[in-house]
Amino acid sequence: MDAQVYTIDIDTGGTFTDGYIFGSGRGTSVKVETTPHDLTVCFFSCIEEGARQLGLETQALLEQTRVVRFSSTIATNTAVQLSGPKLGVIVTQGFEDTLYATQAENPVTAFVPPNLVIGISEETSSNGEVVRPPDADEVDARVRFLLENGARMIVVSLWNAHLNPANEKQIKKIIDTSYPRHYLGAVPLLLSHQVSRVPDPEMRTNTAVVNAYFHRGLVNSLYKAEDQIRQQGYRFPLLIVSADYGVTRVAKTRAISTYQSGPAAGVRGAYILAKTAGHDRVLSIDVGGTTSDVALISKGNPVTANYLPINGVRVAQRIPHIVSFGLGGGSIIRFKPPREIMVGPESQGAVPGPAAFGLGGSEVTPTDVWLLLGYLASDQYLGGRKRLDVKRSLDAVQHRLAEPMGVDPIPAALAAKDAIEAELARHIGEQVPMPNGVSLEGATLYAFGGGAGLLAAGLAKKLDMARVYVPAVASVFSAFGASTLDVTHVYEEMRQLLKGSVAPEVLRKVIAELMARASRDMQGEGFTEEAMSCALEIECLAGTEEIASAMAPVTDGRLPVELERFVSSLPMGDHQYVIIRLTATCPVPHPDLTATGERAGDTTGARFGTRRIQLTLGESEASVYRFDRLPLGSEVQGPAIVEGEYTSVLVPDKTAFLIDSIGNGVIEV
Repeated sequence: MDAQVYTIDIDTGGTFTDGYIFGSGRGTSVKVETTPHDLTVCFFSCIEEGARQLGLETQALLEQTRVVRFSSTIATNTAVQLSGPKLGVIVTQGFEDTLYATQAENPVTAFVPPNLVIGISEETSSNGEVVRPPDADEVDARVRFLLENGARMIVVSLWNAHLNPANEKQIKKIIDTSYPRHYLGAVPLLLSHQVSRVPDPEMRTNTAVVNAYFHRGLVNSLYKAEDQIRQQGYRFPLLIVSADYGVTRVAKTRAISTYQSGPAAGVRGAYILAKTAGHDRVLSIDVGGTTSDVALISKGNPVTANYLPINGVRVAQRIPHIVSFGLGGGSIIRFKPPREIMVGPESQGAVPGPAAFGLGGSEVTPTDVWLLLGYLASDQYLGGRKRLDVKRSLDAVQHRLAEPMGVDPIPAALAAKDAIEAELARHIGEQVPMPNGVSLEGATLYAFGGGAGLLAAGLAKKLDMARVYVPAVASVFSAFGASTLDVTHVYEEMRQLLKGSVAPEVLRKVIAELMARASRDMQGEGFTEEAMSCALEIECLAGTEEIASAMAPVTDGRLPVELERFVSSLPMGDHQYVIIRLTATCPVPHPDLTATGERAGDTTGARFGTRRIQLTLGESEASVYRFDRLPLGSEVQGPAIVEGEYTSVLVPDKTAFLIDSIGNGVIEV
């Protein structure tokens, strides 16, 4: 990478917004408080703080920046808070009450007022022929009803539109004629086939509705964020992180694809490091203030889930299978007689936060436990920007744990430490899906996020894992993961598996059409066709259940021989489909996976004192080291604390902390 070119990657979390800025041969990690009322505030504050750390004016940094990637929690927050706009939904007559659900009430109704779901008379046959087109007068009347009752965006999802979207397109034409774009009353409209061609009408409708629900908040925030940095000299598109391991400019971003994009970027970062380090079985855990996000990387690939629910709603959204537990640095710890300690899922959040924050919180949290045991320094939290109050933590542990347990505060805190690790181990054992023949025994634990380094060694031991791997950028790891992503567009076509429907000549025509679309879009992104690489995936479905899939790179628009053989072996059937999915990628600059910063000549030069810490075997005088100063290849013996600006790692007794060739830390359990 050109020494004068910077990349900026930003990930907003529930409590903090993280940044990773790389250029001029070094990287810097940034952490600022998230501003939930307006995420563009913390987005820009992160850039300003990064510029300050680099000794640059904000405008000078942005003028020298080639890529800004932004992972936002806007969609996630909208889903949790149900704060999206009022939607109107048009379906085929007869499905107004069910929204195509076949067994029980469709939970997507949480996103749509029942009185704003209306039906129209239309029909497309099971072989894709239009039997009855929509009537213009009926459509006008239905749309007028929706608008008069408060709908701010309309979703159209018709029966069999996956086979032939002609009637959905006709409705759009009718609405555009009545409400043209140059009118103030122009109607924002979304057609289900534009979002997904999945053959399940319930899932296709759900996906379109949820996408529309997220749309407005993302438009308002992301364009505002792009305007902010352009006004300060940034000359390229703002790139938005999606959960399927890609980035796109704002205008090409599909709203639903941003849901859980931050945790997905963390999994992507773990995948990149696992590939570099040669780890084939990795459990990644991101411990934040409220939750811990866990994912498995097996045989070099993240375990994925094609259709992961959002608020219990089945949607056609491909993201890594990330399991979230309500356990983080702010989780509430309580004693349950006669001898059980409960951890989470309730959280103190950022406000009032742990008792140590001094903002009115009186409950015990992991942060209070770690502070009382000496694992955190009261004057070093968030790089020294926030001071922790040991006395408040002691009082909380005394009243909430020690007294009910009939013990002193330190034994109570040690019991709480063990309960935190045991609770996480239990969740992981019960809820993280394991492929056949894969276990965690002897695997590697990747620990990142603010609190993971303090519980990683104990957690790995409880899970019989071989080692703990703490990335040098652990505190901003999802932002680092975003820095590894390229511009990616995904295109899909669907065909029923009938005789001749997926013959080689048909597939070649589909591939040519998809590649032409990809080429146009990538040119719009500023890339040449030569810069684009493509991969083709063919997924065979029975209903919505995957039977088999295969993937291969595509060159010159040709159908790969292995995919032609795969398709020819598939069974034909009225209810079986293939989804032909083309993924087009163009590279953008990434930070180098090399150690940055000024390293000490030996471990003594990275040591900056000692601290009294409490361990199961008693009190110890532990050496404290600066993570980013430890020499490559060096090793420190536990008990020790290894600290970065925003993260701390507990190195237990009888273990060692080794710095690998690119600056990451390893504890052999």
